[in-house]
Amino acid sequence: MDNGKYVANNGDVIVSRKSGSPVWEEALLEELLYAIGHVNHCEQHLIEADSEIQFPVFLDITSRLREDRKTLGQVLFALEKVTSEEGGGDLRTAWESVWCTLKHITTALIHVDECIEKVSKLSEKGASQELSIQLLDLLKVRQRLLESTIELINRAKANANMLRESSVRCREDLCLEAEEQKEQGQEAQQQTTS
Repeated sequence: MDNGKYVANNGDVIVSRKSGSPVWEEALLEELLYAIGHVNHCEQHLIEADSEIQFPVFLDITSRLREDRKTLGQVLFALEKVTSEEGGGDLRTAWESVWCTLKHITTALIHVDECIEKVSKLSEKGASQELSIQLLDLLKVRQRLLESTIELINRAKANANMLRESSVRCREDLCLEAEEQKEQGQEAQQQTTS
């Protein structure tokens, strides 16, 4: 370990824990990021399931998960003291774009973790040098994604006065659509059983 950094034998920085955030010290920020990514991943899988069966069986759960993800984001922003002026309107604000990027980058992090696991299992079966190189490349991408996520939060905090509406907003159109489809699905079931 060197000045808050874990360094590999080749000199590459593997983990840098330099952050002014008191939350980072206990890894709460990292856990919140993973939680946001995992909840987003759950939403994706439930939408895939509904799409496969061609019936909105899970849309109400998806809507609840979306609200839970929103709450996790609000907790993260409150702990990190990310604030800005109130905004609003029909167009996505700069802050909403930051939130959306945070949501997608945490989900990408989860996907990269899964890729690392799969490549690792492949390399155990037949340890080729090419797979080892690919595994190292994936680990570097994972580290850069995590660093970019932290940098995104820190930059949003530093520039909060230029961003508008720091609250986390889910896509209400999807949440409302889920409720409407749930009601339509219940009506269809009632007509089928009648």
